[in-house]
Amino acid sequence: MARAELDAKDRLLLASLQRDARASLVSLAREIGLSRSATHDRILRMEEAQVIRGYTVRLAEGALDAVRGFMTVCLEGAYARSDLTQEIAGFDGVLRAHCLTGDIDILVECAVADAAALASLRERIAELEGVERVTTRGVLASHAG
Repeated sequence: MARAELDAKDRLLLASLQRDARASLVSLAREIGLSRSATHDRILRMEEAQVIRGYTVRLAEGALDAVRGFMTVCLEGAYARSDLTQEIAGFDGVLRAHCLTGDIDILVECAVADAAALASLRERIAELEGVERVTTRGVLASHAG
């Protein structure tokens, strides 16, 4: 589904789901001014089109005692950024991998059990073909808006 195919009701529905993905269909329908079945159909359509790619749980800081960090990855020359970003995103411990512009090619957000697991993940990324440099930064605190 192309971005242009989302109408105003779809955008309202997505905003509501981002605020509370556990909201009932009845409350979502009421919020966007549609019937329950029309709202459900829209959600299914957006899931099938991969506009909605899943639902997640936001944990309290430190709930799992995980070591969180960011890694910046710089690639050699004109290596295929998006392919490598997608590969890294599939690694255990990687929450998100972002393909960037500028002097940093890939930003990796990760959460692992301990410092040894973070070092292991860093080493795995550093050994990939095309990777020139990996820098790791540990998260001291996080704040959500």
